[in-house]
Amino acid sequence: LEMKTVFTDTFSLVLPERYPMLTREFDGMNRFANEDFILFSQAYSPLYYDTIISICKDAGFAPKISHKSVHAHTIFKLVENHMGIAIVPTSLQNGFQMRVKFIELKEIPQRANLSVIWKKEHTNPVLKNCMELLLEG
Repeated sequence: LEMKTVFTDTFSLVLPERYPMLTREFDGMNRFANEDFILFSQAYSPLYYDTIISICKDAGFAPKISHKSVHAHTIFKLVENHMGIAIVPTSLQNGFQMRVKFIELKEIPQRANLSVIWKKEHTNPVLKNCMELLLEG
């Protein structure tokens, strides 16, 4: 199998819109050690799950996981309704109109990578065209 990363994204903390902290007051993840976290399911995305655990571990705590989901919309709705907070790839904030706020975690080393994986020996011309589109630029 061949693999190529086509997009790298930062992570963002997702808080209810009225969370008692202004975005400019953010001074690190350690402040959220006692919060409930909502994550994508470990079975759905083991790498994502482990990355979020490592973000929290780097801040000196293990997250208290209150809910898991496989849908960003569900995670945002749970955050909106004060069921916990979340960490998601920053680009997921686009396309949703909910009462949540995002704090981009630019200073952490972890990144979300979107990769394409294919069998190199596969000769389907449609695959070849798709790969050219994905990998150009």
